[in-house]
Amino acid sequence: MLLLAAINQTVGNVPVGLSGGAELAAAAVGFALLPAALALCTCFPRIFVTLSILRQGLGLGAVPSNLIVLGLSVALTVAAMTPTLKAAWDGGLSQLASGNSADPMIAVKGAEAPLRTFMFDQLQAQNGGPTLEAVLKSKGTPVEAGQSLTRREVDTLTLAPAFALNELRVAFMLGFKVLLPFLVIDLAVAAVMASLGLFMTPPSLISLPMKLLLFVAVDGWAMVSTGLIAGVTRVAGT
Repeated sequence: MLLLAAINQTVGNVPVGLSGGAELAAAAVGFALLPAALALCTCFPRIFVTLSILRQGLGLGAVPSNLIVLGLSVALTVAAMTPTLKAAWDGGLSQLASGNSADPMIAVKGAEAPLRTFMFDQLQAQNGGPTLEAVLKSKGTPVEAGQSLTRREVDTLTLAPAFALNELRVAFMLGFKVLLPFLVIDLAVAAVMASLGLFMTPPSLISLPMKLLLFVAVDGWAMVSTGLIAGVTRVAGT
């Protein structure tokens, strides 16, 4: 969808009468760019980065594995964005998939509208205005300080990177909050061991079981996961 929007803005309308080979090549390119669209236009970066920081804070290394963290992030992203994804499907993707749409770009624009609304709402809720202004200035668009732009004045190719950058900023802020309890435990264990003169024993050997015990006691994975979903859906009004 992001690819078709870029093509539409750069070369105009995309011809509908493509040959079978061209359609197959276009489908292959679309599927290849699907992960990029997932990372740019959804809350996936926020969830994946936060869960990765949480894993590092626990001190477990590669446990759980990257595959598990990735799969959990995708599942949580789908759960958080179900209303938006359903609106995008009903807005045009269903017609495009069934072949009922005579002009693919009309179907794409109908599906693009809910995602644009989602990205704008998240930027507004997370104070992402400076990020959007920075992306606009990097593209050579003159933006004065404090200038208010309407949503129609911001194209999707500007909105998507601004949204992705803002999601990374939010993810690191959440990661900082997640790491604070583990940091307190590490400092407390290190201070106690230093007062006892146990300089040869690594503090992580003692703090790791304590962090795991605390994390399991509060059901940490469920608490963090539901918090991430609630942070997205609360803004979307679902």
